[in-house]
Amino acid sequence: MDRVRIKGAILIVILLLLSGLLAFGVKALAGVFLNSAHGNTTYGVYRTSISSFGYSRGNCTHCHEQHASIDGTEPAPASGTPSNYTLFYDNYINQTDGFCYQCHTDTGSYQSGGLVNRSYSYRAGGWTADTLNDILEAFSFTSPGSSHWLDDIRTFITGKPWGYTQDSNPCTACHNPHAAQGDPPNSPDGTKSPTTRGYPVSRPSQHSRVSNLWGLWGDEPGERMSDYTTGYQAPYRYNSTTAYEPDGSSTQDGSNLTDFVTFCTDCHNTVDVISSTPLGRNLRPIDWVNEKHGSFDADGALSGDPPYGSIMGRTLSCTDCHEPHGSPNQALIRAEVNGATLAGTITTIEATDFTPPFADYNKELGYLCQRCHMDDYDFNTNCQQNRWYYVHHSGSGDPPYSAMRCWNCHDSGSGPPGCNANVTSINCNICHYHGSVDTILGTNRKTF
Repeated sequence: MDRVRIKGAILIVILLLLSGLLAFGVKALAGVFLNSAHGNTTYGVYRTSISSFGYSRGNCTHCHEQHASIDGTEPAPASGTPSNYTLFYDNYINQTDGFCYQCHTDTGSYQSGGLVNRSYSYRAGGWTADTLNDILEAFSFTSPGSSHWLDDIRTFITGKPWGYTQDSNPCTACHNPHAAQGDPPNSPDGTKSPTTRGYPVSRPSQHSRVSNLWGLWGDEPGERMSDYTTGYQAPYRYNSTTAYEPDGSSTQDGSNLTDFVTFCTDCHNTVDVISSTPLGRNLRPIDWVNEKHGSFDADGALSGDPPYGSIMGRTLSCTDCHEPHGSPNQALIRAEVNGATLAGTITTIEATDFTPPFADYNKELGYLCQRCHMDDYDFNTNCQQNRWYYVHHSGSGDPPYSAMRCWNCHDSGSGPPGCNANVTSINCNICHYHGSVDTILGTNRKTF
């Protein structure tokens, strides 16, 4: 009997120790999840179709069905078999159909009360007139708009040594669903402010299949745009010259902005080849250290609109110009940049002829350029907007091209040189794009 009692006592101690360890492990994981947008007990996941079963808000069961099914009212997984992640819907089907969209949509959302997810131009730029209000809509932009193409993302991350598999949802390339925070949290109809901030992204190269080991990016020192020694200048918020992105404060040095350059160049760099299905070609390589809009200095002089002015030697954030999910413009270009909306929609940025004299005269990319760079009208109000004689030929302090050799670039023209000269315009994208170098002057002059 004593032996039995001793064995029983030992077994009880072991079980108590094991239960303590398990409790500790669950607690650590829960801490990360409870701080996320999905795990928050006030506004976290809460699937309407199973709310009557007694699961609390933020409970894992609102996404994961531990026994493959709990007979909710939503449709069964389209594959007809349980998900590898025990999800209530197929993890990923295509660009506009998958698990995440079952809640992240403004119509038919399974999330109680629905979900609204605004554009970056709305949240950081303060452009509240933007009507884009959900993730499905953002990824539904096609020609003339654009979206991050999820099939291409899944193909890319599966081929990297980062721990993703063919079963991975491409959304998880940038977001850890068990850690991602709302930005701003629980305020889908508001913009970011210094007191309402969240951090939604995690670096793909740091991915770990143990979700609580895969940390957020931007939430800690050393992960901000202010860490660049070249310096960062925040753009204005919409319709303001005193409030700056991303939170409407007076902070301009990027100490309140995620280092999106490091985040984006995990994939968009000079080494990785990313095939684009919508474009039918590989994406252009991005060498951020050696680009003028990156860490490389401008040549000679800079004629910038406020708050950039003539001060050189600053870097930009990718989100200063690009939306992360989708945009009505090509190349994910934002519809609102540096305090105002673009003067037009950018439907094409692909030049059809790169041999002077050029045959493509679409100036749409200039709508983006003029948000930060001085066009002819800025130099002289008698000139037209979105024309660029001054910065290329005269008056800017950095005019590299002779105004008397028009035929080198312009297909036709007449009259004396000047901002209103009768010459054919040139597509900005012929000379200005990521990685572009101009050799017309006999030097490898960086032009972006």
